[in-house]
Amino acid sequence: MKKSIFAIFMAFIVLAGCGQTSEDHTSEKQEEAPAPIDAVIELPEKGEPNEEVAITVTVSQGKKPVEDANEVKFEIWKEGKKEASEKVEAKHSENGKYTIAYTFLEDGLYHVQSHVTARDMHTMPTESIQIGKVEEAQIEHSDEAAEEGHHHHGEVGIQLEKPEVIKAKGQTPLTVLLEKEESPLSDARVRLEITKQGSNPAWVDMKEAAEGEYTGNYTFPSSGTYAVTIHVQNDAGLHEHTEIEVTVE
Repeated sequence: MKKSIFAIFMAFIVLAGCGQTSEDHTSEKQEEAPAPIDAVIELPEKGEPNEEVAITVTVSQGKKPVEDANEVKFEIWKEGKKEASEKVEAKHSENGKYTIAYTFLEDGLYHVQSHVTARDMHTMPTESIQIGKVEEAQIEHSDEAAEEGHHHHGEVGIQLEKPEVIKAKGQTPLTVLLEKEESPLSDARVRLEITKQGSNPAWVDMKEAAEGEYTGNYTFPSSGTYAVTIHVQNDAGLHEHTEIEVTVE
């Protein structure tokens, strides 16, 4: 009888230990989740045609500079002419700074968007610069767009988690992690706009599975490169977006 009681007691201890180990692993996994990258563009408010302008983006993660970004490019276009934009690859200098020297050829309002890919994350902040004489109507239009949240200024960290290998015609789990002021962002409306060149976009509504964690599934119809734009909104007027390239086999 005593042996039976002892065996039951030991089994209870083993099960309790397993439960504790599982909780510890969950806690460690949460602690190991990487902080989102942040990118801040630095450029003057105004410039003159045919004069070189220094444009810099400072990339950081958890307040530490990112010195090993996979790719940093600046996309530059004149107001109303996004289809004629030019992309220029930036060079890393120090303290997470990536820089180009760019010469604007004409008067006008220009938009400068940095495409930063680092540590399996992507962010696309945008700023504007006035070159020479700029019509007031253009400035007002740009200000209205900024108020509506059409520019991403890095206020919200947006991270897409996906499988390392994605196969066409198979259901793919996708997760979006949102963070604002170093805390998970809850109660947001998150949609994925998934586009392949030459085809219409598909939309995926994500559901909040945990605080700041939004999940959904999508079946990519064919192999190739897709642009996944993450749209984030909430009732407080937030409207952010970022774009990530996804390769499907």
